[in-house]
Amino acid sequence: MSLIVALPCALASACAYGASAAAQHAALAESRSATCGRDTMRMLIRSPRWLVGMGGDTVGVLLQVVALATGPVVLVQPFQVLALPVSLLIAWALGGARPGWRQGIACAWMLLGLVGFFLLIGRPDDARPTTTSGVLIAAGVLAGGGVLALVLSAPARPTVKAAMYGGVAGCLFGFEAVLFDGIAALWFRDGLAGFARPAGLAPLLVVVVLGAFSIVLTQVALRAGPLAASFPANLAADPVVSVALGALLVHETIPSTPGHLLGYLAALAAIVYGAVRLAADPAATVGAT
Repeated sequence: MSLIVALPCALASACAYGASAAAQHAALAESRSATCGRDTMRMLIRSPRWLVGMGGDTVGVLLQVVALATGPVVLVQPFQVLALPVSLLIAWALGGARPGWRQGIACAWMLLGLVGFFLLIGRPDDARPTTTSGVLIAAGVLAGGGVLALVLSAPARPTVKAAMYGGVAGCLFGFEAVLFDGIAALWFRDGLAGFARPAGLAPLLVVVVLGAFSIVLTQVALRAGPLAASFPANLAADPVVSVALGALLVHETIPSTPGHLLGYLAALAAIVYGAVRLAADPAATVGAT
């Protein structure tokens, strides 16, 4: 474990994701107003903003993989909350609405929750390789719950739909981060030979399948409604799932006294409250048309 490498990479990854989300949302908003149906993807491929956004996603993934390979997922993944203020500022620079004081307060609540979580968690233990059964059970539960949430949100208003899609994508990203952490632990323990067994092959396959689906779902969420609805929901769900599954699947033990558990709930409440305030704010339509 090398926190000197992991934490700066986690921070840089969050900035890359935030800039990417803002750029992609701006491009998707343009395509939504100019085209429909099959022409949308053709326009996006020709859009510099969308291409820059996809490049930002690629950079973010690479930095995140480095961070997860050198640090615990329960410390690395919550950093993704910092992508939110970055996305708001980039969206403003791209011609969106200027973030107001209400949005600033909402971001402050999320950052307060993040700082509180870091103060409580200390330095977790190193990750262990995942088990095949644990990976498949978690994948089944998340996939089933995600499909149900998407079906129930289909007739909802655009803001609610975008938040739901973003939240499901965030859950998948959090799960993938845990799998990356387990894969890194297996690599350091057994090398390439570890992936010849089901315990090593299962997380790789799940990462590929869910990774592709979560990227597509993120694009759908960005197109469905305001960035201020989809992105906060994504960022709130991501660390919750990664911390919970990090403890269950890769056994990164964290302090779990009653006082710590109450503190975690308070930190989570602050993050979710900030995200909900952003999504509910009528003026929080950064990058939307």
